[in-house]
Amino acid sequence: MLEKYFIRPIRIRQLRRGPLGPHLDDLAAELHRQGYAVSTAQSRLSLCGRFGAFARSEGVDVGDFDERVVKRFLDDLATEGLFPEAEPAMALLLAHLRSKGVIPPAVSATPAPVRDPLVDAYDVYLRHVKGLQPSTREAYLRGAVRVMRWVESKRRPLASLSRTDVLTFISASMVDAPSATWRKHLCSETRGFLRFLGGEGHAQMGLDAAVPRTAHWRLDKIPRHLPWEQVRRLIDSVDTSHPVGLRDKAVLLVLAMLGLRNGDVRRMRLADIRWRTGELRLPRTKSSKERVLPLPREVGAAIADYVLHGRPVIDAPEVFVRHRAPRGAFTSSGGIGAIVADHLRRTGIATPCRGAHLLRHSMATRLVNAGVPIKTIADVLGHQSINTTAIYTKVDVTRLSMAALPFPTGGAR
Repeated sequence: MLEKYFIRPIRIRQLRRGPLGPHLDDLAAELHRQGYAVSTAQSRLSLCGRFGAFARSEGVDVGDFDERVVKRFLDDLATEGLFPEAEPAMALLLAHLRSKGVIPPAVSATPAPVRDPLVDAYDVYLRHVKGLQPSTREAYLRGAVRVMRWVESKRRPLASLSRTDVLTFISASMVDAPSATWRKHLCSETRGFLRFLGGEGHAQMGLDAAVPRTAHWRLDKIPRHLPWEQVRRLIDSVDTSHPVGLRDKAVLLVLAMLGLRNGDVRRMRLADIRWRTGELRLPRTKSSKERVLPLPREVGAAIADYVLHGRPVIDAPEVFVRHRAPRGAFTSSGGIGAIVADHLRRTGIATPCRGAHLLRHSMATRLVNAGVPIKTIADVLGHQSINTTAIYTKVDVTRLSMAALPFPTGGAR
């Protein structure tokens, strides 16, 4: 595979004769699979060959390669000048060797903190009993750790905690609270953990009732959204003459016409699309319930166009993937959000926010103004409670205009 990146036979022989020779062809194949540019791949393979020669001069065998040897190599390289590709090349090499079992897994310099067994038990409860998604569980676990650290600092057994202690903890934690939202989460996370402790017999029952309720008014905000005319303009502005444009238009259509969450778009798999019946199956949603949505013709056509003419040929089940190296599925919400933000910026549409949720709100707002029943909108959005969807009634311009009182024509009296 080295022949794909190097023309001179002597250079290829040099790389294959080095300590890393048996592994560089596999690494070159991996670089090609991940879509690296030829110049980038050449640079990284050359640096790997140079690192192998350095390790041989140091008397280090391939099986003993680790971050310490890499650090010595990078320090030695720094004396010759600037090599910006050196560090990512070494990280790529070590990851490749570890994936092949050539060198052992990395040993963390700072061992992961040992969690209290009760926090681990709480995690199991949140996952299997409450059915919460990982991101939600992380927030509740942070709250549990916060409580346990406070209890340890007071040298008090859990069984002796009183409602007064709970109020003391909440008051102390709110001293440096950054926002009202943070205070609300503090109370809800603490309340959930105390309810778990009481139910499992580790603390008194009813301690969760001592956690104060923070001031919160439902429906106090208006959903940030765009008028459909601007959403349509955004979608039509995408240049589909290249593969990335085909992907971006399909992503925008999925967000704007199906109202999917960022995570649902990232996790959408090719196997989830039922082409014959025109349906999209969502097996892993935020509510942990499978949903099946009708696939509009325009959305289905855009996805098919991308899959057939734009999507890189890679071994990934997801529909939408990164086109820049390393190619693969989107691993965080930032990728889909960046697609929306980038096209909003190019189109020049001024918005209060630029995330993927903006298009979800816009779709829900459009359905409300079209007179679609609120229960139907809740089902489309995947809301477990219709109360969550009720906020969109605040932007129901049609019905709100009917409720407006007539303005007196006789002037002020």
